[in-house]
Amino acid sequence: MNLKRKYENNSCTHGILTIPAYGFKCLTLELGDGDSLTFKLDCRISEGNYMLVRGYAQNWPSFPVFKRRQQGFPKKPEFNLSVGNCINLPSGDIALGTEMLDNFSIRQSEKLATAFKEIFQDVFARREAVVLCVYKSMMFRHENVTYNQFQDKFYNFIKNDESA
Repeated sequence: MNLKRKYENNSCTHGILTIPAYGFKCLTLELGDGDSLTFKLDCRISEGNYMLVRGYAQNWPSFPVFKRRQQGFPKKPEFNLSVGNCINLPSGDIALGTEMLDNFSIRQSEKLATAFKEIFQDVFARREAVVLCVYKSMMFRHENVTYNQFQDKFYNFIKNDESA
């Protein structure tokens, strides 16, 4: 599995998750880059390779889970099929979706969730090793905007809209 990070702002990171052997591709949403503190809060996992194993998550018995809890995180990160915005995304989790709604959220899809679960049911039934490779795209882009700034701009736009 490959997770290529393509865009980030001060609150979150967007990327693309691919599983080449199955022709699977979807968008991802993670929290922003964390700092070097001992305890990681509201941040994404570091770039690198991660071993995934069969576990129970997202109400599915053959779901890919991280083999080890990452140092400093309160829990093991998960692939999240039910949260589409960075405000509700737990620290370290990777949300999966079909399209980018704005700089802070992605669209969830039941069809995508089902396909993801079925792939890993097959993978773990064949006892294949699963490694997640997390890296930045060569065209990686950072934008200096926070979720609160985005909400303020949106609120001011609605408040000042003359046509309403």
